[in-house]
Amino acid sequence: MKKLLLNNLFVYLGLLLIMVLVFILGLKYQQYLQLEARTTFQPQASIVFSVLFPMFFGVLLGLLRLFDLLRKPGEWKINWIKLCIFGIPSLYITLFPLLYWYGLPISYYDFPLGYLLITSGTTPHTISGLIFGFLLFYVIEREYLSGEEKRRI
Repeated sequence: MKKLLLNNLFVYLGLLLIMVLVFILGLKYQQYLQLEARTTFQPQASIVFSVLFPMFFGVLLGLLRLFDLLRKPGEWKINWIKLCIFGIPSLYITLFPLLYWYGLPISYYDFPLGYLLITSGTTPHTISGLIFGFLLFYVIEREYLSGEEKRRI
């Protein structure tokens, strides 16, 4: 029992160390891209990174769930309701800066919540990116099937 607890402690501390390192390096790289965007007047790389980094970090936070799922037996399932209710809106809010900056021929006023998402800064995009990345592993489930249920399928 103590050995299992000690192993879990080291796994969690290792994962925490990886997350802290990724977070620090990501913030430093984002600062570099913002400085580069200011000097070259090319904000595309900075915008793409600011959209993708929170999603990647959310995936990193959800890795514990994936490890738990890999240890369980059963059939893989996707919770489509959770994915549609939480995933699609968070993906929309996360990707909205890309829609805005990459020159669609329509105004951002035409998008649902477009004006609010553009004028509210980066907070909604960052939070939604974290939610979407984290949710990717939380919509996946494993359902245990008994022998009789397997025969029916």
